Amino acid sequence: MPTIAVVYYSQTGNTEKMAQLVAEGCGQVPGVEVKMVSLPGADMDSVTGADGFAIGSPDYFSYCAGHVKTFFDDALPYRHALAGKPYVVFGTHGGGARVVESLERLSRGLGLKQACPGMMCMGAPADAEADHVRALGRTLAEGL
Repeated sequence: MPTIAVVYYSQTGNTEKMAQLVAEGCGQVPGVEVKMVSLPGADMDSVTGADGFAIGSPDYFSYCAGHVKTFFDDALPYRHALAGKPYVVFGTHGGGARVVESLERLSRGLGLKQACPGMMCMGAPADAEADHVRALGRTLAEGL
């Protein structure tokens, strides 16, 4: 059964809410298993064995959170095993709104293949945004 790792860091809960919606979208595709991975503390052997990745972070100074950057650093030794696997990115912000760019750049550096453009929400996803966030996860899962 294909597995998607939803990897995220959340300090206030906004990014966690978004991660849960992405996971719901992934779960709408039959036969796909979803693993929630809250940072820090990821088991890299387990996480990098996933078939696809959804990676999320709050926007801190137009960049990802330090724990998310550390995840990418720790994933470097696995880049050959990660090459070509699909990914999506998502983020929350309070006005900066540039974290998606940094997450996409870091993901490409590991050789991951973008499934669709990333998504941002100001604060926690509003009810009106929930379906769009789920669609992000569903698109990733359908591409496996």
